Amino acid sequence: MKGKVKNAARFLLFLSGLLLCANRVEAAETVPPENTAVVQAPAAAQMQMGAVAVGETAVEGSRLKVYVAVQALPGSAGIDHVNIQFRNPANDRSVTKILRDRDLVNGIYAGWLELGIYEPEGVFVLDKVILQDKEGAYVRYCRAEDLDDNRGYLALPVTAAFGIGNGVNVLDETPPVLGAVAVTPSQTAKETELTVYAAVADDFSGVDTVSIRFENENGKAISLELDWNGELYTGKIKKSQTKEAGSYRVKRVTVTDNMGNSKVYRGGDGPFAADPSFVIK
Repeated sequence: MKGKVKNAARFLLFLSGLLLCANRVEAAETVPPENTAVVQAPAAAQMQMGAVAVGETAVEGSRLKVYVAVQALPGSAGIDHVNIQFRNPANDRSVTKILRDRDLVNGIYAGWLELGIYEPEGVFVLDKVILQDKEGAYVRYCRAEDLDDNRGYLALPVTAAFGIGNGVNVLDETPPVLGAVAVTPSQTAKETELTVYAAVADDFSGVDTVSIRFENENGKAISLELDWNGELYTGKIKKSQTKEAGSYRVKRVTVTDNMGNSKVYRGGDGPFAADPSFVIK
């Protein structure tokens, strides 16, 4: 909590300066910029956006994190959440962060946007901000040049941006490939632990998650996540999951890489020509 307060405090003075350059946020009725749509709500009761700032960046494992902060007046109903979106105009990729009460410090909503470290380099600009109050009403903002395509939006009163300079120039759009699945032992008594192995590969950003689901002839399901052990992806089927007898076969395997590309393999697909299975007696 202390870290969040410290980060938010860094923005407080900066945001206050931005407000002097942005449209002044008043509690009384305001006039929207020319050619913008008016949100249907009493002006005095409306939420209003003040300023946006982008702060430090950090890398944690396979994730790139960018600290962002939004200042807004809550209106009479209070703010339920703030949705902030940045977009890279060069490839039309976007990233969104939803900020809630737990992210509110000293009147500022602040938190970390997250992207994959293999996100293609470029500049992400502030694209949209959406405020929702506790009664379900919205006030939406977009870039002034996009107003014609976003009916009911107001023009963003400020701009902000952050750049990614990781040297990645190609967008990874290919999901991981599943090679094989095996279970040991293949036959066992009830309430016995089993080990699941999977061979999964990704040619660029790397495998992020591998999940697998087995079902027996009665529809009883066993699901688990697999972790990398240095050679294969493995996981344990717990004793508490093997209480029901039957012949279990792969129902589906879902593989996802660090760019969010995902593929679902189902029983009978390629690697499952011989349906890996195990029997609980």
